[in-house]
Amino acid sequence: MGVSLADIENAIGSIGRGYASAPVMIGGMVLTGAEVPDALTIGGRQMLVVHRLVGGGRVVDALGNDPARLVLKGKFIGPEAQARAQALERMRMAGAPVFFSAAGMSLNVWIAQYRYAYEAKGAVCSYELTLERPAELVASSSIVESQSIGADIGSATSGMLDMVGKLASSAYVASGQFSTIVGQVTPMAQLLDAGGAVASVRNALGTVNGISQTGVNLATNPASAQSMWQGMEQAGAGLTRCLGQTGENLESITVSNYSALSALTQNAGLASQTADSRGLLNRAAVQVATAGGLSKAGPLIGG
Repeated sequence: MGVSLADIENAIGSIGRGYASAPVMIGGMVLTGAEVPDALTIGGRQMLVVHRLVGGGRVVDALGNDPARLVLKGKFIGPEAQARAQALERMRMAGAPVFFSAAGMSLNVWIAQYRYAYEAKGAVCSYELTLERPAELVASSSIVESQSIGADIGSATSGMLDMVGKLASSAYVASGQFSTIVGQVTPMAQLLDAGGAVASVRNALGTVNGISQTGVNLATNPASAQSMWQGMEQAGAGLTRCLGQTGENLESITVSNYSALSALTQNAGLASQTADSRGLLNRAAVQVATAGGLSKAGPLIGG
C-alpha cells in the first residue's frame, strides 16, 4: 500500500507538535505538550529575625533563603494517561528525592503532595503536583555547556525538519511511482513516514533538545547526561540508517528521465543534511560525555 502526501504531512505534523512546548523533566519522566503546566511560580522568602529596640531601632538577622514549594498542574491525555499519572504516584510513595528540570532550573526535589483526577474513562488524567525544594543552587559552567549542546542539537533538529518539509511538498513523493527508476531504490515516502529513519531521528533529537533547553547541570545530574546520551544514540542509529539508504539510492538511480533526476536530487539533499546533522550530533555527544562524566570514547557516529 502506497503512502500518500497527506499521510506523510500528518506524520511530520504529529512529530512537530509533540515538541511545541518546552518539556519538564521529573525523575525519569519527560512531560511534553498538555502535560507541561501552563504556569510555574518560582520564588521564596528570606528568613529574618527582627529584634526591636527601645526608641524604634531594630536589628535584623538574615537566617537564609527559604525556597517556596513548586506547584505544577497539567493533564495526561491519551491511552497512556492513567499509566503516566500512576508513575508520578509511585514516585510520591517512594519518598526519595527525584531530579526536576524546568524553566531554567535543574535540581533534586521531594514530592510533597500529588493527586490526579480520573476523567473520560482514563483518557484524561488532570494532575496537581507540589514539590519541596532544597537550598537554591548556584549556576555553574556545566549549565553553559548544556546551552552549547542545545545549540548544536537545535541546529540538527531544525535542519532535518526543513529538509523534510521540502521533500514532503514534492510531487515526486506524492505520486509514489517508481516504475521509471531502478526497483532497488527505497521510496522517499518510506524514508519520511512515521516509522522511517528520518522520523526516528526527529523524535530522538526532539527529546534531547527539550532536555538541553532546560539548562540541565550535567555535572551534578549524571542521570540527565545518560538520558541525553541515550537519545543521541537513538538519533545516531537513525542517521546511520538514513545515510545508508540514501547512499544506496544514489548508487542505484540512473538519470534517464525527470523522475529519476528528481529522485537523485532529493536523495542528495537528504544525504547532505544527514551528514551535517551527524557532525553536530557528534560534537554535542562529546560535550555531554565530558560534562556528565560518562565513560564514552570516540565519536557517536563513525565518519
